[in-house]
Amino acid sequence: MRTRRLKVLGSDATYHCMTRTVNGERLFGDREKEILRKMIWQVADFCGVEVLTYCVMANHFHVLLRVPDA
Repeated sequence: MRTRRLKVLGSDATYHCMTRTVNGERLFGDREKEILRKMIWQVADFCGVEVLTYCVMANHFHVLLRVPDA
């Protein structure tokens, strides 16, 4: 059984998010990487989070986000 995340009241939260393809299939070429980069910033702006850093590779990507205290 999964345990609930600890929520610290009154402070920002930082999250490492990643996703990858099945069987390591290549999904992102240069054009797709650029589209994803733009989408990361658009979604972050819409959701009110701060992108600290990100890394896009051919079959997966990582994003480090700061979520301000609401």
